[in-house]
Amino acid sequence: MRKFDPWPVFFRREWNRNWPFLVGFAITGTIITKFSLGLTEEDAKNSPFVQRHKRESNMVLPQIFFGELSSPWEGQRSPGLSFYGSSSV
Repeated sequence: MRKFDPWPVFFRREWNRNWPFLVGFAITGTIITKFSLGLTEEDAKNSPFVQRHKRESNMVLPQIFFGELSSPWEGQRSPGLSFYGSSSV
């Protein structure tokens, strides 16, 4: 006698339960992607939201780590940047 294989039953039941979520997720992702890829630099310059949240530089941390900006903790012990209690400064 052949053993019962539960996987087809499981997948059918789960598909019937989850297809609305999966389809909604796919549609929402497609809409967000379509609108996001349609934005240009000109849209960002004219956006009040971008202007309110604009920073001097978006690359502050890489500039500090690669030495382009001086660290605010120059010559001091750096808070929060030491690993396992050892300090590299």
